[in-house]
Amino acid sequence: MTAQYILLAEKVIKDIENNVFAIGQRMPAIRKFSKLYGVSITTVNSCYHLLQEQGWLQAKAQSGFFVSQPFGEKMSPQFPSFKTSITQLNPQFFSQPFIQQSTEQNRNIENVTGDKNCPLFTALIAPELLPLVALNRCHKRATMHQTPELYNYPNSQGLPRLRKNLSAHFTSQHFHLNPEKLVITNGCIDAIKTAIEVTTSPGDVVAISSPCFNGLLDLLANMNRAVIELPFHQGQLDLVQLEQHLVKKTIKACLFSANHINPQGICLSPQQKQKLAELAEHYQIPIIEDDVYLELSHTSITPLPIKHWDKSGWVLWCGAISKTIAPSYRLGWCEPGLFFEKYLNHRSVQYSGVNNFVQKTMSEFIYSGQYLKHIKTIKVKLSQNTHRYHQILQKYLPINARISTPLGGLVLWLQIPNLDSQVLLKTAKLHNINFRIGNEFSSLGLYKDCFRINIGWPIALNDPILDEEHSQEHKLRTKVIKLCQLINQQLAP
Repeated sequence: MTAQYILLAEKVIKDIENNVFAIGQRMPAIRKFSKLYGVSITTVNSCYHLLQEQGWLQAKAQSGFFVSQPFGEKMSPQFPSFKTSITQLNPQFFSQPFIQQSTEQNRNIENVTGDKNCPLFTALIAPELLPLVALNRCHKRATMHQTPELYNYPNSQGLPRLRKNLSAHFTSQHFHLNPEKLVITNGCIDAIKTAIEVTTSPGDVVAISSPCFNGLLDLLANMNRAVIELPFHQGQLDLVQLEQHLVKKTIKACLFSANHINPQGICLSPQQKQKLAELAEHYQIPIIEDDVYLELSHTSITPLPIKHWDKSGWVLWCGAISKTIAPSYRLGWCEPGLFFEKYLNHRSVQYSGVNNFVQKTMSEFIYSGQYLKHIKTIKVKLSQNTHRYHQILQKYLPINARISTPLGGLVLWLQIPNLDSQVLLKTAKLHNINFRIGNEFSSLGLYKDCFRINIGWPIALNDPILDEEHSQEHKLRTKVIKLCQLINQQLAP
């Protein structure tokens, strides 16, 4: 049965096509729309998110949603359906993806590595978008009174004031957290690694979504965990196959992202998030939730995590400031639910805590309101970036190209029928262009005609003029156009 929010979205699209809602018109506020159509606020949230993903709505900061035209004629990428099975991961494949070449080809390209600092490669916001002035001020205030405690070994759970401020920050976004249950970590991957260690053992099977962020596959491979990839279909995770494995007890834990999933950019529906929390409780299987992109919505609305529906503590919720601020701060967190004591004890033995000065700086940054202000600013910028990248790619890519239309996050996922993304990458590196190829995101040899690019860096929409010719935004535009040209050359008969 089709979900209610999808039916509601289809009705809104028909109304737009019939000029009931005009292009540029402001949509009713979520609460008002809920009353007009007699549906829940959650249903309206899901409806508006879906419409924005499809390009029918555009969010404007502090103004609401406005009727828009879809991103363009390019269709969204297709994700295959398949019967799930256990896969043993090869650490060398995910750590060092390679392309088999002839000896002569290898000699010609062995020194061509591409630029891993290329704006298209790593999912990060551009340095110029960071609130450096505000951060420096908070750092000065945080270290103004340097008490002896700051120079001691850090507390294993993290500074109480930081945990309290994080809790207040997320509670203001309708996601309630108990600061006494939070554990501060060295980034999100660090939080996830500990969660895997306390819920599974080497050789155990972990359920993941497909495609899955290559960094998580790399982590699981190096920790000697096997995986079961679950397919997506029309933006929905295959929970039927998941439950089949839960019944058979083949899965020891699940590792999922639910919001602005890397690389797809989509969010699971509230109904699926709730169902996942219920499955975890019913089968007593832990779900490790990677929510590092939670706050990077391209709308004014921050979605809720699976953890919001967790009533019994089987969800271990992990996040960080790595994507919202900078990975160099190495600051993340986990709310481990039922596993709190085991999680904290494990970190007390295995780790030395998180830098006290960094913790205090971020605590001040959040408490001062500068963090929330930055989040609101970056949301608008990312929404603008998405539309600009789309317009350029629409113009220069082949007519059958498929481009994701993310609800949030920092990446676009592209699918070009008949493309060999590995060969494309080798060619692109000769031009100092780097990106992530599709088969890095699967253990099953899937997505060879796909690749992922970062959209966290601003890009010029138009051709360079006058003194703007050598600006970073125009240089990036030139790289993207060159990449499109290389794709067209590879596909040329």
